[in-house]
This record gives sequence, C-alpha cells and structure tokens, in this order.
Amino acid sequence: MTDIVKELLDEDAFDPKKLFNEEEYSTLIIKRDGFNKKENNAADLLEGLLDKEITRAESEEIFLKLKESNSVDMMVDAIKKAQRLEEKIILTAACWESCLDFSKHFLFFVELACNDILLLSLEGLTVVENCEGTIDENTLTKALEIAQSSNSSNRELMIDLITNIKSRIA
Repeated sequence: MTDIVKELLDEDAFDPKKLFNEEEYSTLIIKRDGFNKKENNAADLLEGLLDKEITRAESEEIFLKLKESNSVDMMVDAIKKAQRLEEKIILTAACWESCLDFSKHFLFFVELACNDILLLSLEGLTVVENCEGTIDENTLTKALEIAQSSNSSNRELMIDLITNIKSRIA
C-alpha cells in the first residue's frame, strides 16, 4: 500500500472539520473559468494574501506582482466575493498597496469608505485618495451624494472623503 493510500485510510491523518474552520483557512474562492495563465497567477496571488502566516516581505512581493499583472478588475471582484470582513479589509488594503489605479471603480470604493467598520472604511478611503485617473463629473456627483448621505459612524473619515470628492469636482 502506498503512503498516500495509507494516509487517506488513516482516520487521524485528515480532519475535514479543519477545512471549514474560518480561523485556519480562507473561504474566498475565485472562479477561474476561462482564465488564462496570467489570470490564474493573479488569483493565486490574491489567495496568498489571505494566508495567516504571510510575512510583510511576501506581501510586498505579491503587491508588486499584482501591479505587474494589472489585476484591478480581479481584485475588485475578489473584494465583492469575500464573505469574511477580515478578507475584505486585506484585499481592499492590497488595492492601494499594489499602487494600481482603481479610478474606474471609484464608486465602489466610496461605498466601502462609507462602511461603519473603521478598518474597512479607512482602507476604502485610502484607495479613493489614491485614484489618479480621470473620473467623470456624473460619477463624482453620485459619489458626493453617497458620502454626504452616509450614516457611517466614522465621521472624520466621512469628512475626509467628502473633501476629497469635492476637490475633484471642476
């Protein structure tokens, strides 16, 4: 009998409950149907960011590779699909830490900035502040409406968000 078969048959070698333990494993799954090799690599990088054992140096390397692969849309999609708050925060931080421009997703990050959860709000605001591309006036007007009507408990962040949006309106 091979070692693999022995391990599969050993009742103590595999605990399926661990697979569903959110404290030990990420629950984010990026659908890869139709992905090319570059997109698969980017998905692997995003999933790697959620590893509890990741070092800062490893994170920095991932941010660089995400920038090189221009994974903007995939990163936004991963944030939308992340079910755990901790994952949303990490992935949102990765957006600005990768030095990519998320201007085409400006409203999405304005909405994140309006969240009541301080860390998610802060990371969303940081992405908004780092958007350097052109944002049309209709989008800015809608962003301002969202920010001004927000009931977020993070008032200082909301003031910063509103100020940032207003500074972009011609």
